[in-house]
Amino acid sequence: MFETIHYEDTLNINKTKLYIDCRSPSEFNHSSIPHAINIPVLLDDEREIVGTLYKNGELEQAKIVGVTAISKRLPDIFTQIIELKTNYDELYFFCSRGGYRSSALVNMLLGVGVKCHKISGGYKSYRKYVNEHLENLISNVKLITLYGYTGTGKTSILNELQNMGYNVLNLEKYANHRGSLLGSIGKSEPFSQKKFESLLFEDLKKFENSYAFAEGESKRIGNIILPASLYTKLRASTKILINSDMDFRINEIKTQYLVDFENDKELIEKTVKKLEKYISESRINMYMDFLKNNNFNDLIQDLCENYYDRNYKLPKENFTKIYNNNNSIEIAKQIAKDFEEYFA
Repeated sequence: MFETIHYEDTLNINKTKLYIDCRSPSEFNHSSIPHAINIPVLLDDEREIVGTLYKNGELEQAKIVGVTAISKRLPDIFTQIIELKTNYDELYFFCSRGGYRSSALVNMLLGVGVKCHKISGGYKSYRKYVNEHLENLISNVKLITLYGYTGTGKTSILNELQNMGYNVLNLEKYANHRGSLLGSIGKSEPFSQKKFESLLFEDLKKFENSYAFAEGESKRIGNIILPASLYTKLRASTKILINSDMDFRINEIKTQYLVDFENDKELIEKTVKKLEKYISESRINMYMDFLKNNNFNDLIQDLCENYYDRNYKLPKENFTKIYNNNNSIEIAKQIAKDFEEYFA
């Protein structure tokens, strides 16, 4: 029998460590412990077959199929883990609930002399830990929040502040979505709610009892729902307003959204057509003509004036500072200077 360890106990071990997710690739991609790597015991199709056998009561056959599947990959898995062991003091394996998949792999490794541990309760126990501690971490962070219309450079300013070493809660990064109807363009698949919460949790741990910059968001970022306490914290935060002229906004939006227009063109057209709920058919047709002729400047300007700005609701409270942004790097430096005492 091997030693198990609770996730929270791994946090207190002052050694180099790596979390290894034994679940299938699709489970791993949906959500995992941040910075974990995936060494699947069963691939997606294999897991589906084994799961069906279990549901049908064919337990022995399910085990045979599972063992047969992993045995083909054992030499490669073993080679990979031996290499990882040279770079990390501790290897922590987990599956969904700390059951067969992680147990089988850890038993095999211990049998050939590789020291490792299984996380008790698997990924489910990690999620329980996040759920138990997330609210407290949210309550302990103090936020300085950037507001402004789409394209005013809020994300660029936050990125620059982060490069300068300041704490930043990059909520749109955690969601892999920019928050607007067009917010998924130029991005891979938006992250799941669980993945968002894990990435948020990971950064909040670093910022406890200190200030962090963030962007003012609505209650949803794409399909992600902000924790109610975080949304309340954003609304009660120290607020900054970022303004920019239309030329700057057009260039900023092109930089953010139209990085790979040829590959994203079909998605952009499909997304623009969804705006018919909010704007006239004639305007949608005009947008499609703009796209057909690569007339991005007019498209972006009209979208800003007749969709984004009309639907973006600025907080009614007073702003502590207002900046006119025509250079996000310089504005980030000015913000850092103006709020230096908050981080002293």
